[in-house]
Amino acid sequence: MGKRIALIFAAAVAIGTGPAIAADLLPPPPPVEAPFLPAADFSGWYLRGDVGVGWTQLTDMRSTFAPGSVVPGFQIDHAKLDDSFLIGAGVGYQWNNWVRFDVTGEYRSHLNFIATESFANTFGIVGCGARCYDNYHANLRTGVVLGNAYVDLGTWYGLTLYIGAGVGVAFHSFTDLQDVSLQPAGGFGFADDRNQTNLAWAVMAGLGYTINPRLKLELGYRYLNMGTIRGNQIVCQNVPGGCPLEQQQFKVASHDFRLGMRWMFNDLPAPPPLVRKY
Repeated sequence: MGKRIALIFAAAVAIGTGPAIAADLLPPPPPVEAPFLPAADFSGWYLRGDVGVGWTQLTDMRSTFAPGSVVPGFQIDHAKLDDSFLIGAGVGYQWNNWVRFDVTGEYRSHLNFIATESFANTFGIVGCGARCYDNYHANLRTGVVLGNAYVDLGTWYGLTLYIGAGVGVAFHSFTDLQDVSLQPAGGFGFADDRNQTNLAWAVMAGLGYTINPRLKLELGYRYLNMGTIRGNQIVCQNVPGGCPLEQQQFKVASHDFRLGMRWMFNDLPAPPPLVRKY
C-alpha cells in the first residue's frame, strides 16, 4: 500500500512540474508589433523668405505718336531690360500634407531699359544717311505682391516636388526716360516719370527639402508676368520741324530661379521619453 501511494505521489509531481520545465526550454514569444498607423495630416502657419535672380523678358514693344505727326519708315531696332535679382518674404498656411497657401511680397532690383529706334531720312537731315537713329535709356523699379497656392505632389527621402500658381499686383516706377539722337546735329528729349500698378500672375514648380520638422528649404522656378509698361510722352529739345511726342509701351515678364526657406509654427508632438537599457 505504501508503495502504491509513493508511485501516485511521484506521478503527480511529474505532471505538475513537466510543463514548467518545458516552458523554460522554449524560446520567448516574438514581440507584438504596433499596428501600422497612417501619417497624420501636417498643418500650420509658416513664414518664408526668398532670394533669387530673374531673366527679364521685354516683348511687344511699340510706340505711338501725337495725332498729325509723320515719322516715315519708323521701326524699333533693339530693346531690352537688364536681368535682376530679387528678395522677398511672406506668410502662409499649410492646409494639409498636400495643399498650402501664402501671400508674398518682393523687391526686384532696378533694371536699365535701353532701346534703339530709327526712321527713314526723307527730310534730308544732314549726317543721317538713309536712316536716322535715336537711343533711349530709362530705369524700371518693380515691387510685386502675390497670393499663391501650391500642391505638394509627394515626399521621397525628404524631397517634396511641388507645383503652384499665383496672382496679384506689380508696382512699377518707370523713370529718367531720355531720347538722344545719334546724328551729329541731332536733338534730344525726355519724359516725366510714371508710376503704375499692373495685374501680375505666376506659375511655378520646384523641390522642397525637409531639414527638420520646423525648417524647409526650397529651390524653384517661376514664370512671372508683370503686365505692360507705358512711358509718358517724350518732349523733344532742339528738334526743328516739331516734336511727335512719342509714347512707348512694352510687356515685361521674368523667368525667376529662387532659393527659399520656410519656418513652420505648427504644434509638434512632444518627443517620447528617453529609455535606457542596461
